Amino acid sequence: SKTMSSSANPIALASSARAQTDGVRWWQPVLVIGAIATASLADRAVNDWAQDHRTPQSDDLARIFRYGGEPGVTLGIGGGIVVAGTIAGKAELQRSGGRILLSVVAADLTTLALKAGTGRYRPAETDNPYIFKPFSGHDSFPSGHATVAFALATSLSNEIKNGWATAALYTFATGTAWSRLNDERHWFSDVLAGATIGVTAATIVDRYPPRLLAEPNGTMRLEWRIAF
Repeated sequence: SKTMSSSANPIALASSARAQTDGVRWWQPVLVIGAIATASLADRAVNDWAQDHRTPQSDDLARIFRYGGEPGVTLGIGGGIVVAGTIAGKAELQRSGGRILLSVVAADLTTLALKAGTGRYRPAETDNPYIFKPFSGHDSFPSGHATVAFALATSLSNEIKNGWATAALYTFATGTAWSRLNDERHWFSDVLAGATIGVTAATIVDRYPPRLLAEPNGTMRLEWRIAF
């Protein structure tokens, strides 16, 4: 009999390549943190520019975009898809809704933890973007609206897989992030960090989706494994 080595097996090669690239590398979060820290150098200038150009019209537009980061909207979309899949008896639709919902929840929980741990003052509270008092109740960093808006946009894009839909989703998410600058609720680095967390959470959920496993005793177990 003949055996085929992994070097001659394209399937094995693809699996090996995926195993090498799927995990989160140590330098990736370091690079992201460095980029956000660098962006913070522009926080005061961006805030001044946003407030100098703020108008009643921009406030009206920001009020619309703000919905992209409201919990009732972001959680409602994922939950609604789960319910629709359940009613229609479509398991794949249920799974899609579950992935969207998990993406938003995971991103939001991460953001809430960072908000409490950093205690950053909002731009409406100070003109110094580098005041941090952990567990003080100040919660500017990162932007929760930007976080869930980009988590929703990324997860929906992953499920829909349509270029026009992706462009529209990210445009609205960007508008949500901009609305937080217009309203003087966040610094530029806050919304950049929020967008990064949202995209990362949705990408991880898409790459490593949770699995519902049946135990021998008849109970069900939810398993979610992430490679680092």
